Amino acid sequence: RLAARPEAVGRPAVVRMMAGEAATAGRKSAAVAQGEKGGGGAGRGALDLNPPRGTRDFYPEEMELRTWLFDAWRREAQLHGFEEYDAPVLESVELYERKAGEEVSAQLYNFEDKGGRRVTLRPEMTPSLARMVLGRRNALPTTIKWFSIPQCWRYERTTRGRRREHFQWN
Repeated sequence: RLAARPEAVGRPAVVRMMAGEAATAGRKSAAVAQGEKGGGGAGRGALDLNPPRGTRDFYPEEMELRTWLFDAWRREAQLHGFEEYDAPVLESVELYERKAGEEVSAQLYNFEDKGGRRVTLRPEMTPSLARMVLGRRNALPTTIKWFSIPQCWRYERTTRGRRREHFQWN
């Protein structure tokens, strides 16, 4: 459902998508239109236009809200002297197994890359932060004030309000 939200102080007064609902109106690409007509190439069925289970698309109106929220978090963190950092979305499985044990592998999007390394999409940021700090332990001050807003992934059963893909403000 679309709802006007002009009462949101500090946010642009635009029509926004309510959380969890997808936009269905709008123009379609030629590939999508062809897929709906039963085309799409030899031996191919209809193209599933939904994002993978537990993930979501951010259409412009939703992206505007997300950008507004993340910018507010950034301003607040910087106001208190924090510096932003980021790390790869792809990390070693061992990094998370060391923190939580081997049973955590069942909750990870993990796979073996073409080089034979066991890697995962990061489920949280703490082990990545620890890896980064240890990597420069002799060059960093004793106290650091860092923050991040990472996109994280967990392979678990999706429920209302809990997706496999999420963001967190650290």
